[in-house]
Amino acid sequence: MNSLLPVRIIVLNYNGEELLPKCLPSIVDAARHYPPAASVTVLDNGSTDQGLRYVGEMFPEVDIYRAPHNHYLCSYNEYLKKITEPVCIFLNNDIRVDPGFIAPLVEKFNQDPQTFMVAPRVMDFDGLAIQAGPSKWGMRYGLFWCSARYPGYEEDAINSSSTVSSGFGAFSRKKFLELGGYDPIFLPGIFEDVDLCFRAQKQGDSCYYAAQSIVYHMGQASFKKKFGSEGIKRLAARNNFLFMRKNMRGIYFFVTQCLFVPLRIALSLMKGDGSLLRGFFDAFFKRKVLSDSGEF
Repeated sequence: MNSLLPVRIIVLNYNGEELLPKCLPSIVDAARHYPPAASVTVLDNGSTDQGLRYVGEMFPEVDIYRAPHNHYLCSYNEYLKKITEPVCIFLNNDIRVDPGFIAPLVEKFNQDPQTFMVAPRVMDFDGLAIQAGPSKWGMRYGLFWCSARYPGYEEDAINSSSTVSSGFGAFSRKKFLELGGYDPIFLPGIFEDVDLCFRAQKQGDSCYYAAQSIVYHMGQASFKKKFGSEGIKRLAARNNFLFMRKNMRGIYFFVTQCLFVPLRIALSLMKGDGSLLRGFFDAFFKRKVLSDSGEF
């Protein structure tokens, strides 16, 4: 236990006045239980509510960093340049944690110097069901997929293993910065975490899943409020195409794109769902997908 590395937990926040009281106390408590050293920062993306006031009054030991712009997960890119801890744990403001969730994430960085990321076991917020374990990815009928909720994921989530991607967990600060962090082409979000982990593994680094590290997630609480279900589907489609354009090569990929993408778009339109078509053109013209308030 004494050989574990110093850690900084970074809670990404946007208008979390209702969420922070439900989640931050457990994070601060976990930091206090971690023997070497664990600092906590709330990384705020331009909130307009009273959430930061709550943090300052209730947890004066928690650092507050105000990002100059709301660049969603890309706000991590600049903040990690300002700190020194070798391991950074990324969390959303809608996540609460078990008291001992830190150590199982950090152990792998001592065991394998090529470790880039270690993901926790994710439960529903009430703790009754597994939301995510290790993730898998691949190509299916012309589109890239990455999921931690594939058939049989509940059984896989019981044991620690390798994984391919995670939106939150423990990251090597050095390797994260060497990769340039999250790519802003995916703003405001979805697939930027997949792209980051894909690039890390492409250069020979490893991603792991620690089943003994348990967190509880509400699930896209801030994001869903801002973009709605249809906006999220459109973003996912756009960023899927952007990810493939950036990372996929080869004749097989080109042929499957030509064969299956038009068919999938046609089938989705027949079902009354235009998000895939809109996402395709958004990616083709590199258009931004706006929220209801006109942001991003």
